[in-house]
Amino acid sequence: MYALLKEHVNDVRKLMIYDNENGVYVFLYDTQEDKSGFADLWFETFDEAFDYCIEKYKVIQDQWVVIKDPKEGQQHDIIN
Repeated sequence: MYALLKEHVNDVRKLMIYDNENGVYVFLYDTQEDKSGFADLWFETFDEAFDYCIEKYKVIQDQWVVIKDPKEGQQHDIIN
């Protein structure tokens, strides 16, 4: 799932949460275009990652867009 920020925070304009068997990543983007993120953060659980996005970036429920997981071999931080 990803969210386009209504107002950017520092250089962050878009967020993506990616949940896999190794934990949950929050990818940070300095653009709203479909490009690789410039940084990522790791969390143990989805709830921790989700709460972080709400607190730090003021993301609200309506901003999130659910997307499919990347196929094997595809980058995790690109929307396909």
